[in-house]
Amino acid sequence: MSIEIGDLVFFYVKNQGVYGLWKVTAGPFFDEAQVWSNQEQAYPYRFTFEPYFGHFPRPISLTDILDLHDKGRIWTFDLNPVQKKNQNKITMDEARELLRLLLRNNPRREAEKPVLEPYIPPATSRDVRVDLSSSANGRVRYEGWLNAWFISALARGELRSLLGNYREFLNLVPTSFNRVMDIFLTHVAQIDSIEVLHKFTCIELKADRATEQDLAQVLRYEDWLARKLAGGDHEMIQTVLVASRFSDDVLDYVKARQRVEEKTVRLISYQVEPNCVTILLNEERPG
Repeated sequence: MSIEIGDLVFFYVKNQGVYGLWKVTAGPFFDEAQVWSNQEQAYPYRFTFEPYFGHFPRPISLTDILDLHDKGRIWTFDLNPVQKKNQNKITMDEARELLRLLLRNNPRREAEKPVLEPYIPPATSRDVRVDLSSSANGRVRYEGWLNAWFISALARGELRSLLGNYREFLNLVPTSFNRVMDIFLTHVAQIDSIEVLHKFTCIELKADRATEQDLAQVLRYEDWLARKLAGGDHEMIQTVLVASRFSDDVLDYVKARQRVEEKTVRLISYQVEPNCVTILLNEERPG
C-alpha cells in the first residue's frame, strides 16, 4: 500500500546481495492473470516497474549491507529471515547509500537491458482497497487493517492536515529492541533551495483500547528515535498513539506530561464509518 509511482526498487537475493535499479511505473493493483507456469504462485497484489538508470550486474554484498547497518547508515529494514517481510520501504538517505555502492561496484555504466517476456498489466485493473467490511462497533477486526488504511491514506496525502507535511512514510519499521514501529514519518521543509529535515513522527496503532503499556511502548519509540536520529532532541519527535479509545491511565499521564514537561503525546481516536468504507479520526485533548 505504501508503493508509489516513481519509487526506486532494489532486490535482495539471498546469498548474493542487493541488486538495482528499477523504478515503479504503476501500482498497487489487483490482477489474477497468470504470470508463470506455477499456478500456486498467483500473487495477485501487484505493481509494475522497469529498469532505470542503467544495468548494474554486480550487486551490493551482504557484508557491505551489514557494515552500513552497524554504522547506523541504514536502519529501516532487516534482512533477518525470521522476520520474513518480503517488501520494505526505505528512506531516501538509505537509498543514496545503496546507490553509492552500486555505482562503486559498477564503475562502467551499462545501458538498461530489456526484460524478456515482460508482464503486461491489464488495460483496466482493480485498485487495492482496504477491506473494512468485517469491522464491528466502529472498530477494525485486526490491527494490520488499521495499519494498511493509514498507509493508504498517507499515500494519498489525506492526513497532512492532521500530521503536518510529511515526505517519507514507512510502516513496520524494526527497532534495536526487537519491536516494530507501526508507522514512521519524516518531515522536510524547503526554504529556497535548502531542504531542512526538522521533525520525525512515530505512530503506535491499537485496534481497540490503548492502555498504559501501549503508551509506554510509543514513548520508548520516541526516546529511541531522539537518540538515533535527532541527537537527543526529543522536541524533534512527534509522538502519536491511535486507538478506538484510551484508558484513564493514558489520559492522566498525557495530561500530567504536558503540564510538567510541556511536551505531549497526541492521542487520536478512530472510528470506522457505519458504511465500512473509511475511517474517521478525532484528536483527544486530555484536560
